[in-house]
Amino acid sequence: MEVGIVIPTFDRYANGVEFRRVVEQLERLGFDSAWFGDHIAFPASRPEYLGDSWLDAVAAANVGLGMTTRLKFGTDVLVAPYRNPLMLAKMATTASVLSDNRFILGLGIGWLEGEFEVLNTPPFASRAQVTEEYIEIIRLAFTQAGEINYSGKWMQISRALFEPKPVGALPILIGGNHRNALRRAALLGDGWHPLFLAPDEYARSRVEIERIREEKGIVRPFQFSMSGSECRILPGASAPELTKVAQEGTSYAPAVGTDADGRQRFIGTAEEVMADCLALADAGVEQLVLRFAVPLDPKTGPEEHVEQVRLFAEEVLPACQAA
Repeated sequence: MEVGIVIPTFDRYANGVEFRRVVEQLERLGFDSAWFGDHIAFPASRPEYLGDSWLDAVAAANVGLGMTTRLKFGTDVLVAPYRNPLMLAKMATTASVLSDNRFILGLGIGWLEGEFEVLNTPPFASRAQVTEEYIEIIRLAFTQAGEINYSGKWMQISRALFEPKPVGALPILIGGNHRNALRRAALLGDGWHPLFLAPDEYARSRVEIERIREEKGIVRPFQFSMSGSECRILPGASAPELTKVAQEGTSYAPAVGTDADGRQRFIGTAEEVMADCLALADAGVEQLVLRFAVPLDPKTGPEEHVEQVRLFAEEVLPACQAA
């Protein structure tokens, strides 16, 4: 199983010093990938748990790619309706060409209605249909030789030329936990990248995606990925109390979930965190992406973040990558 980290690019991490320190650490410690969340311009009434400042995900990935030689960089996940699909395809292709195919394009439909309004996108209620059209256009840009023509409800393209093409196969991973997201991933994606699923839920969903792909005769390579919740290695066996978000989830993500003893997944001793990771590997997760910081977290600052990443790399990462 490959293991990646969501690099925090918000609040006190939204600066070059912290960014460079974390990227260099991930490359040095042997992680497989680094990922970035996506927000552009918040409505004033945003949920408090999002914080305030966010760096752009694609720009951050490009800077990280330029700093490294081995790490892959992905988006966790870009909200597809926020960007013109040909412009996004050009950004992704450029990252692929200049990094020798180390960029991963994660796409989802989005969830924060106010941000759609601020950005003057197509309607929030139509975001799933818009996303599917945009994915089709991006794939045409990646693969179509000669002229590109497309006629959809939200986008019309006539006799467009798009070059260069990505280096190798530039994977499009589809985010989302809903049944419709599973189908979208199976039919349109090169992988699935949901949030916070328990091992049994993930295993059931993987079977469903494989069933759809087989039914439709889709044979292109596919990666089963997952964006995991906050990870923290504790010195002892006592886990902290569950946060409200961890217990109840949010408007865009399910509750994190607990083990049989009520411990929040990915928070515990190194042995407990390792068991959580390996359970997902057994459930069919081929790429696990964890986060060691979340917005507005009073407990985990930059120094603690760096230390937690180091602890995971020393005590958990080798077993995960061997799984």
